[in-house]
Amino acid sequence: MHTESHLFSPYEQQTLVEFSNLDRHSRYLYTRIFMRKQAWLRTSSLNYGEQMVIDQSCKYLTTQPNTEPFLHSETNISSCEDALSLLLLPELKTLAKKKGIKQVSKPKEFLCAALLKTIKQRTVTSFFQKNKGDSVQQRQDEFIKSVLQVTGPVVRLNPLVSELFERLHLVFFRSATHLGDSNSIKSAVLSEIGQIRFPSYTVMRSPDLFASRDAVVQYKQLVEVGYEMEVLLTSLVKETEQHMKGWEMFVEHQSEWHMLLETLRRPKSPAQKVGGIEQMSRVYWRRHFTAGWALARIAERGARFAANTKQFARERDVLESLLSQDAFRLGKRGEWHERLILLHTTHLRPKGTSVEARAQTAEALERAKRACVRALDDVHVNRISLHAISRQLRTIETKLGVSPDERVEHPRMCVEWQMPLERVVFGMRVRNIRRGPSVWDGSDGIPCSVEQLALWRYRELGYTGIHSENTLVTTLFVLLFWDIVFCPLPGVLDTEYQSQPLDMGSESFYFSRRAMIEQRLAEISDGHFVQSIGDVYEKQHGVECVGVSWDLPCDQLQTIASVSLKNGICCVAKCSVY
Repeated sequence: MHTESHLFSPYEQQTLVEFSNLDRHSRYLYTRIFMRKQAWLRTSSLNYGEQMVIDQSCKYLTTQPNTEPFLHSETNISSCEDALSLLLLPELKTLAKKKGIKQVSKPKEFLCAALLKTIKQRTVTSFFQKNKGDSVQQRQDEFIKSVLQVTGPVVRLNPLVSELFERLHLVFFRSATHLGDSNSIKSAVLSEIGQIRFPSYTVMRSPDLFASRDAVVQYKQLVEVGYEMEVLLTSLVKETEQHMKGWEMFVEHQSEWHMLLETLRRPKSPAQKVGGIEQMSRVYWRRHFTAGWALARIAERGARFAANTKQFARERDVLESLLSQDAFRLGKRGEWHERLILLHTTHLRPKGTSVEARAQTAEALERAKRACVRALDDVHVNRISLHAISRQLRTIETKLGVSPDERVEHPRMCVEWQMPLERVVFGMRVRNIRRGPSVWDGSDGIPCSVEQLALWRYRELGYTGIHSENTLVTTLFVLLFWDIVFCPLPGVLDTEYQSQPLDMGSESFYFSRRAMIEQRLAEISDGHFVQSIGDVYEKQHGVECVGVSWDLPCDQLQTIASVSLKNGICCVAKCSVY
């Protein structure tokens, strides 16, 4: 990390040095608390070793002479709400009885509200006292003191220091996701103590991924906004207030988004232009760690909030703004086109049967038709979206009464897919199961799932079957392309704790390795793949790798690969790559 020290201020660097100088127990304790939720914790509940060692470590972490303390102690509790959050329900009931609250059988929320109400009310005795020192603040202090007598010492992460460690986590692990969704620290710890193994590869860290400290801070703030919006999107559609809150969060950043779009529209100087598809893909991947990428995600979620709150005209405007740029989130362009076409054909189409309404409907359908052609011309739209858009176009042409001879023909149209071969399996369903997945009578009358039933029927015919969802395909792909997946390219293998390259699953994965991938596909077409599967399986067995299931035996994988047609295996590999 010394090559990226410019991303932290001198004071922040001093704080990190102070942390590294702590004893092992204190560092361990802080790491465990950091991986937990940001809340007050009783020191008696920190079951990370002997209590005496924990108490001593808490003392070190809460008293730092030269920097901010790493943890806050109970002396930093100033809110009665925070104090109440520390109490368990039986403790709340006991405290409520002492305060004269009679309805102690009520839920925790009711008891907390009742206790907070007692703090604001003066007692009859204090009202007649000449000393008017019975202020609300004093009652709050007394209340917090009474709670702490029950809980004992408590600690919480110092927000100033934890924010620094969150940025350190982002810079070191190159985690484009919110800390709440990341298991990077846990995986690194498990690797250090030998519980898991990561693949062997050459680490090629990019010290210039972030331009400055301000760039990291801005990026982190926008990622957190996007995370909060994602949490709000999990609310039910009928919870309009939550979705309006999410829309307002987008509106707060809408001006930043429009300023970014204006910057992208400016002509580029010769020095800014990038040549070669592989170099372009690497430049594109680095954009994942810029404020622009985070803003694009905010705009995308803003469109979803507009849809959920039935602001369809505003949703259209946001989608048009997203489609007006080709710098960020190219893999989502197909979905944006599909939604925009649906808006024109359904939500923005006038209702009614009058002559004027029919004319406006025809205009809306014409706009939708042009949107379909525009989507087909977009080289970044994937095959799945092309299929959906092609079918939308045919439906629109039917509604417009376009004759077959005048219909749009486009080289990227994909209206029909080849239907898969269907096989029917018969079984007896267990009727008395009301919830959960269906249950069937299996072999010897033992209840089983529908997948197990199908495998049982195949075994009766002399076959051996595997129920693996997509695991079989992904496992074969990674084993066939192992050295290419973990090829040391700049900026994708930045730490030794990675189960996949950072650009895995992104649009730039293929283009960064196109020459190597095409050569491997040619080798697979020639039939040179069965032995390589066994070599990689034997050498790498048990390591943490995304997409690989080591539960699948090597001989079965080789058999499946060998009995398949060469073109079939090549097709599977191509689908996995693209």
